[in-house]
Formats: sequence, C-alpha cells, structure tokens
Amino acid sequence: MNNLKNITMEAMENENLASTQQQIKQTSTFDAKNYLNVKLDADKGETKKEIKIRILPIDKDSNTPFKTIYMHTVKVDKKIAPSGWKSYVCLEKTDDVDHEKFGNKCPFCELNRSAYKKSTETNDPVDKKRWKSISIANIPTEVCVIRCIERGHEEDGPKFWKFAVRKDATDPKNVIKRLYNTRKEESINDALEEYGVSNVSELPADFTPDNILDLYTGKDLTVSIQAVFDSQGVRTNKTSISIIDSGKQKPLARTDEEIDRIVNDEKVWSDVFVSKTYDYLKIIMEGKIPFFDKNNKCWIEQPEKNEVKQEVKQEEVKNQQEVQAAKEEIIKSSQVYNEDEDETDLPF
Repeated sequence: MNNLKNITMEAMENENLASTQQQIKQTSTFDAKNYLNVKLDADKGETKKEIKIRILPIDKDSNTPFKTIYMHTVKVDKKIAPSGWKSYVCLEKTDDVDHEKFGNKCPFCELNRSAYKKSTETNDPVDKKRWKSISIANIPTEVCVIRCIERGHEEDGPKFWKFAVRKDATDPKNVIKRLYNTRKEESINDALEEYGVSNVSELPADFTPDNILDLYTGKDLTVSIQAVFDSQGVRTNKTSISIIDSGKQKPLARTDEEIDRIVNDEKVWSDVFVSKTYDYLKIIMEGKIPFFDKNNKCWIEQPEKNEVKQEVKQEEVKNQQEVQAAKEEIIKSSQVYNEDEDETDLPF
C-alpha cells in the first residue's frame, strides 16, 4: 500500500513533473467504459447532468493527475464517425507515443507548415486567406487527460476524461488547480489560527496542508455539465462545465487492497486514445476511408465497392484455378486412374 504513487503537492505545483510513461505500448481495443462520458444526449432532450468522480494519478507510476497530449480534430467520412468529426493523437507533438511503432511524423503538422509557407509566398489575397485557413485548421490542439473513478460505476475501473485546454478560468484543469489551492490555503489559515501563530514555519513539523486529490484524505469532485443556449433560446452545440469538491474527506476506496487495485490498473491513456500511423492519418487528411491491405500489410484508401467485388471475384477465380491444378496433379500422379471415373471419387 505505502508504495503507491499518490498525487503530491510538488506534482500539482510543478507542471514539469510529467507522467513517467515513455514510449507506451498500445494494447487495448475500444471499450466505452474506459471513457468518462461528459456529453449530453441532445436527441433525448438532456440539457444537464452531474457526474461524481475521484481523480487518480495519471498512471500507476506517476504522482501527477494531469497528462498533456496534442490532437488534431478533423472532418471525416461519417462511416468513420457519425458526427463527421474525429480527433487523432498528433504523432509529432505528443511526447510519449510509441514512436517506434507509429513514427514521429504527422501529416497534419506537415500540411500546417506547408500551407503557412504558401500563404507567405503568394500575393493574391484570396489565396493567402485560403492557405492561412488551411494552416490554422491543422494546428494541433493542446489536450489535457485525467484518469479517474466514476462514483456509482467503480466496477468499470479507471476512466479517462480528455478536454481541450482553454486559456481562461473555465478550463477544467485550471478549475481543479484553483480548488486544490483554495482548500490548501484554507487548511493552512485554519492551522495558523488554531495554533495561534502567524507563520507556516511555526506550525508543528507533522502538519500537512489539505490535498483534495490525495488518495486517502482527498475529496470527490462533482462535475456539472449544462447545455448552452443562445440569446434566442436556441440550443447550441456547446456545453458549460463547472467543478466543485463535494462531501467530506475520505479514502478513494474502503480498503487498502481496493485502492491498490484501482491505482495499479495497467490501463493507460494511450490504450484509450489510440494513435494511428502516418499512412493512416494521411488517408484521413485526404478525406478518404483507410483500408488495411493484408497482403502488403499497410493502410491504403478503401476501394470502391465494385473494386472490392472485382478483387473478391479474382481471388475466387484464382482459388478455383489452384484447386483445379491440384486435382490435375493428383490425377497425373495416381497409379490407378480410370478416365470415366467420377470426379467425386478422386483421392482427396
């Protein structure tokens, strides 16, 4: 139990103390329970909901709750994603992708740079604007990932919540850090008053400020999601998120064994937000559907249906020819062969 990596004050206060993950090996397949679902179901008229979570270290070997990655959100064929949009991990800017497997080149970043270069080389205002738009559209988005337990669904194990980083007070990461600092300062001020001293250095040596993210003495957080409506009362595709700490300080789970099992879960962010190869992403960038060519072991553009049918037909013809050739070979090598003998009596 005491060997667990807890979320520490130092890790919270030092952004450079990143996860210890390096060159993660991607292993898992899609499973909805791995994701913290903060989306509202507009089709069912859902306009708000609350989720109670307990934040965990980002992985079993880390003591920070946050992981920064970079993603490209692009328009895709609706056969890939019903919404017509999908996010992909940036192979170039995300540091602990398995670069040995996926490489470190990103077609979106390449397009971003080449489009920007073209925007500076042309004097045509229309072309300049077009190339600038393409360049901006392919800038990777900074994304924060949090690992947590969803209360009421503890049996699902750790879930991952990702959100685009905002440079304002509404950013969930900033809200959590603000909550953390507020509760820390409150506990220090309470202690100063209790002991009748004016300086933290005068407090007892064993005094520890409150850490709402501590595995044993922390707190659950309540995440409230609400639909945003415009001035005409029409629902937009945006949501607002607020986060507060809730309830009393308590351990992550009832027993040390449960805490150990949850924190040491092997699942990591890259199992959930999977990376794709350069070839796959390039096909996506071109607005096509990737298709894995088993023969050449690479990603190619998905053939049209008639092309697929033709390939299947050619494969069937090839197989039939191989079977016929095998039959003829057996017939030739048979010591006893009657030309009038029925094909079904052949020795295979």
